[in-house]
Amino acid sequence: MQPFLRPSLLPMVLLLLSLVPISVPLSAPEPQPPITADLSITDLMSKKGCKTFAELLHSTSDAGDSFASNVGSGITAFCPTDPVLKPFLPRFKNLTADGKISLLLYHAIPIYYSIQMLKSNNGIVNTLATDGTTKNYNFIIQNDGDVVTLQTKVTTAKITDTLFDQDPVAIYSIDEVLEPTELFKPAEVPAPAPAPVEAADSPKAAEKKRTHGTPPAASPGEKAEDQKAADNNRATAAGKSVVGGAAAVAAVFALVFG
Repeated sequence: MQPFLRPSLLPMVLLLLSLVPISVPLSAPEPQPPITADLSITDLMSKKGCKTFAELLHSTSDAGDSFASNVGSGITAFCPTDPVLKPFLPRFKNLTADGKISLLLYHAIPIYYSIQMLKSNNGIVNTLATDGTTKNYNFIIQNDGDVVTLQTKVTTAKITDTLFDQDPVAIYSIDEVLEPTELFKPAEVPAPAPAPVEAADSPKAAEKKRTHGTPPAASPGEKAEDQKAADNNRATAAGKSVVGGAAAVAAVFALVFG
């Protein structure tokens, strides 16, 4: 029986086989676990510099429960960093129980917003604290290039970092506490400064004005004396005129009849 391949052809066959690419299936990257209802927003905040805010959510159970219940449907949270929130705590403690809940809920939107969505949208948004019938507790998202700010009528906060962003949950850190007008008064605009009032003249300045300026008006008595002096002057002048006239006539008669 003849061999299937001649020994002289074997090296050539091996060479051809080495040139044929062999596709080996590559393992696909491991998919990220889906977002589940048991995802802890407060744990994510605590690990990313917002531990104080997370502790307030824990201690205010109604607010923490509202955050957790929106994980499945969509939520965007804005947490003030620890250095920003700690100085604010005395003011937070002075709020009523309902005010504390509303302030915490004011820091979340019941919709998922990626950072790109925030950078391409401007306008008013409702928060978890918004009552749908009155449209209160809202703020304005404003972007300028890559800078995104959240504006209330009391404060303006800037997004400083993305702590977590996976649909339907996004968490961002901000550099100010969001203060709603329902709980805090806007800063009053300072009134314009009054026009400067000219200072009263000192006695010396007033005397100088009287000396070098317009003379003061004469009193009634002074006017009467001035009038009497004027009359006397006119009478004296008239008398002098009569005397001079008489002397002239006498001189004429002397020349004619002398």
